[in-house]
Amino acid sequence: MLHAILSADVALRAWLSAHHAGWLDQIMLAFSVLGEAGTLWLMIGAIAAIRHPRLAPQLWQVALAILLAYLAVDVALKPLIARARPFGALPGVQVVGWRPVTYSFPSGHSASAVAGAFIVSLMLPELRVLLWMLAFGIAFSRVYLGVHYPIDVVGGALVGWAVGIVVTGGRHWYRATAPDAGSAPSRVI
Repeated sequence: MLHAILSADVALRAWLSAHHAGWLDQIMLAFSVLGEAGTLWLMIGAIAAIRHPRLAPQLWQVALAILLAYLAVDVALKPLIARARPFGALPGVQVVGWRPVTYSFPSGHSASAVAGAFIVSLMLPELRVLLWMLAFGIAFSRVYLGVHYPIDVVGGALVGWAVGIVVTGGRHWYRATAPDAGSAPSRVI
């Protein structure tokens, strides 16, 4: 079963790699750079906290989520699993941009993107769709660029989701803006 899943993973990566579009390379590189070290999520969280001071405590949750995603992925799981990156395991893999020196599974970019999007979308629920689209773009860019397999990205996303739940304690937050007079505060899901 595992062999079949890994074979399908390699085949899907190869199919995606065979369908590169030159004009998309720079866009995917930009997504990947945005995802470095969770910086994008920290910046968006900081802007939200500045605009809505009631959200300042949640900025700490964003920072904690990024740190925990890093520790779970880069310190614990990657060395334990030690999966080679596509360009190190397969001949002729095209890499757009740089070649990371860490292991492949799970994707750290995906973990921090999902953890960041999880918490920042609670801070800014009106931007939820855009934030999750950014997270998806960051995660997908890693496969497109040739530095991860699709399962690496899914594994990283699951780690990020778990980190988001742990950091928020599964709690719902109230919106940053006050509700209209006479109405109950709206809950963020």
